[in-house]
Amino acid sequence: NQKIQHRAAVTGQAQVDKAAIANFLDQLEYPISYLDFETFATAIPPFDGVRPFQQIPFQFSLHVVRAAGAEPEHFSFLADGRGDPRPEFMRQLKTVISSTGSIVVYNASFETNRLAECCDLLPEYQSWYRQLEPRIVDLLLPFRGFRYYHPAQCGSASMKAVLPALTGRGYADLAIQEGGTASLEFLRVTFGEVPAREQQRVRQELERYCGLDTEGMIWIVDRLRQVVQE
Repeated sequence: NQKIQHRAAVTGQAQVDKAAIANFLDQLEYPISYLDFETFATAIPPFDGVRPFQQIPFQFSLHVVRAAGAEPEHFSFLADGRGDPRPEFMRQLKTVISSTGSIVVYNASFETNRLAECCDLLPEYQSWYRQLEPRIVDLLLPFRGFRYYHPAQCGSASMKAVLPALTGRGYADLAIQEGGTASLEFLRVTFGEVPAREQQRVRQELERYCGLDTEGMIWIVDRLRQVVQE
C-alpha cells in the first residue's frame, strides 16, 4: 500500500487494479439502492433504553437506480425531533428500500450496526433486516484495499477524500460538509431555542448534505465503470 501511494505521488497518476474493480462492480445487481445514515449521540441518553453516547439514527438518504442508465430516484427521511426517531426511521426505510438488488453503503459496519441496534429496539423488523443484510455492498472496500488510489486522496479512503479525487466533485459548496457537523446542527435546532426560519434552513442543509452522500456514491460507481473501460 505504501508502494502504491509512493507510485501515485511520484507519477501524479491514479493507481488502478482494473480486474479487482471489475470484480467489485460485477457483484452489483439492479435495482441498486445507495444508502446513507446520519446519527447523533449524547452523554445523557435522551430516550429510554439508550446507552450514553449510543448512535441514534435521525436521517437517511436513499438514491435508487432501477436499471443501467436510469435516472436515480431519491427518498429521504429527517426526524422532526418529537421523541425517539428510530421507529419512524425504520418504518420509512422499510417502505422505500427495494426488496431486491444491491444496497450500496460507504463503510458498511456503521449502517449494519445501527440497523441491528434498531432491530433490538424494534424486533418486528428483525426478519426484514435478515433478508436485507446479505444484499449490502461496501463501497469503501476498493479504496481501503488500494484497488483504486489517486494522489489527491492524500492517503485517505474516506468518502470526503475519494469523491473529489475520483469525480472532481465534493462538499465545498455545502454549509454542512461532514457528519459531525450534521449531528451537532440537528441537535442544536431540534433541542435548542432556535427560530423557525433558522430551523428550516438547517433542515434544508441537512437534506442537501445527506443527499450528496448517496448521490456521490452513484458518481463514484459510474466513474469506476469508466475507469475499468479506459
